[in-house]
Amino acid sequence: MSISKLVSKKIQKGFTIVELLIIAPIVILVIGAFISVIVNMTGEVLMARGANAMAYNIQDALNRIEADVKLSTTFLSTNNIALTSPQGYDDGTAAFHNVSTTNGDQLILNTLATTGNPLSTTSGVVYLTNQPYACNSTQVGQNKPLTANIIYFVKNNTLWRRVIMPSNYKTAGCSVPWQQPGCNPAIITSPTPQTMCQAQDEKLIENINPSDFDIQYFTSANTTTADSASTNVSNTDAQRSASLQADTTVIASFNMTNTIAGRTVNQAGSIRATKLDVNASTIAVVTPPVSAPIAPSVTASLSIPDKIVFSWGRVATADTYTINYSIAGGAYAPGATNQNITSYSVSATRGQNVCAMVYANNSVGSSPAGSACATIPNWYALTYQNAWTDYTGGYATGAYTKTNTGVVVLKGLIAKGSTPTSGEVIANLPVGYRPAENYMFLIGTNAAGARLDIYPNGNITYATGSQAFMSLDGISFLPAGSPYTWTPFTLQNGWVNYGSGWATAGYTMDSVGRVFTKGLIASGGTANTSVFASLPTTPTSYAPPEYLHLPTTSNNSFDATGINGSGGLETKGINLNTYRSVQHSFYATGKATWSNLTLQNGWVAYGGIYAVPQYTKGSDGIVRVKGLIQSGTTTSGTIIANLPSGYRPALTSLQNGVCNPIVYCRFDVQANGNIVARDNVNAGWSSLDDITFIAEQ
Repeated sequence: MSISKLVSKKIQKGFTIVELLIIAPIVILVIGAFISVIVNMTGEVLMARGANAMAYNIQDALNRIEADVKLSTTFLSTNNIALTSPQGYDDGTAAFHNVSTTNGDQLILNTLATTGNPLSTTSGVVYLTNQPYACNSTQVGQNKPLTANIIYFVKNNTLWRRVIMPSNYKTAGCSVPWQQPGCNPAIITSPTPQTMCQAQDEKLIENINPSDFDIQYFTSANTTTADSASTNVSNTDAQRSASLQADTTVIASFNMTNTIAGRTVNQAGSIRATKLDVNASTIAVVTPPVSAPIAPSVTASLSIPDKIVFSWGRVATADTYTINYSIAGGAYAPGATNQNITSYSVSATRGQNVCAMVYANNSVGSSPAGSACATIPNWYALTYQNAWTDYTGGYATGAYTKTNTGVVVLKGLIAKGSTPTSGEVIANLPVGYRPAENYMFLIGTNAAGARLDIYPNGNITYATGSQAFMSLDGISFLPAGSPYTWTPFTLQNGWVNYGSGWATAGYTMDSVGRVFTKGLIASGGTANTSVFASLPTTPTSYAPPEYLHLPTTSNNSFDATGINGSGGLETKGINLNTYRSVQHSFYATGKATWSNLTLQNGWVAYGGIYAVPQYTKGSDGIVRVKGLIQSGTTTSGTIIANLPSGYRPALTSLQNGVCNPIVYCRFDVQANGNIVARDNVNAGWSSLDDITFIAEQ
């Protein structure tokens, strides 16, 4: 047999049973050893990881404690803020204690409430209102500060950080504090949210026992002997508190033992921290009041336009205020309820008396009412400029008002001792009494018409006329912000809007049925009685009941507008076409109840299509007279008719008219109700259609 054959036969042989029995245990031992190594290595990793996590959590908690201690004002033996459920240790109202045989050590800090994160340089202290200065006082920095409690405690094997705030923390200070009261996270997420739970407690360390958390107190940063009286569990809270007042420093320690991967892991850590302000321990906490506040002292003052401002000083212990008000003797209505305010404005109209009752509120209850009243004046006196003044002599003085329907009315006879300059300001109307566009008015002077302009900035300006005297009587308009909607006129016979800031021609009706027209138009036809615009008659009629003659200004001269019973606005008189003002007002058909004038001294109604001599008064007190009359005595001072009591001005009112043959004429309405003829009144015909004023007697 060859050598190659012997080798081939041996290679083809497998392991014998004996060989397998020898090899198998060796393999099993190797695998077991390998698994043991892997398990041991895994345990080491888990233990190391757990130990690192414990060390990290401990250090994080210590850093948090250090930051809070440095910013604290006082170490406390128990919370000095009354607890509102569920802020207590038991998620109710159970107090916290810095030492306890059952609950372990608890670090209780008193700290200042701030307007932002206390670590931010832009944050400030929240000062208490009226303690003793008001929030807007320059001395508010001398007020007592609002404080909070920060508490570190162990419960359910977890170290928590909770913030305690007074129940009135949102309103007690001059601003809402950045700090928010915290509660057990389970309370926060419960189906019934708690009003005091604005934040969740911070979870700092898990798997910790009360005995693992130790707090020691020291009287200075360098002292090595702990203040044992501050942690003596046999002492009362008051005794420990007295001791803690002298302490400035704490050492917080953790000594924890946990089982991780079947192995015992120990981790410990401590930090020594000192208050930054060691003299701050006298800062007091805000405690909820024990009784309702006293009544506030209320004052009432006038604020133009047409507002009464009620003001009161802050009341000690009050969080909020409630104000109810009454207008013109009506029932009291709610103004502001439980608001942190010290003033409140009520809008009213001329002549209305406004009263208010103000209550101071806190968590105990409300004070008796403090009250005050004031009245909106019937008139505001004009403050003149450029040497303009009142004419006096029995005529109304310059003034303005706004009625309860929103109509601005002027009155008064004014004068200037020297020649005025066109465009100079006579006076200024406040916001709320100004037109939205430039308005141009015809006014009366000595025996002639003149022009006066009122602008959106409130300026009343002189344009043309005599400085001897000028009448503001009869000027009325709807101011900017009026609730009434203007409809633009469709201009006819070549007339267009003048533009350049002057009012766009249009019309509207106020709440009592008076039609107001506005605008400055130009370049149209000059034929007498030519219609330049039309008012609608359906579905609501804006037309007057009869034909009216209304004075106006045209190219700085007197002119007139006729308004017929079909609503057509007609050019009358001079009819210069450079420009024409359309500032008029009158009652629409069926919108007023008219009473007949009893004419005197030969005067009679003209008749036909023209206005019947009558008078009326709106619910806002504005008297309106109309009528085309003829054939009477025209001597200055002749009585034409008499208005009854309740339809009379307080002083003589100079009124404009249109008289034959389309010229300016003047009537005076006296305090006794007499309507008397003055300048240019004509027996051929004279129109009373523009007489308007507010009744004052």
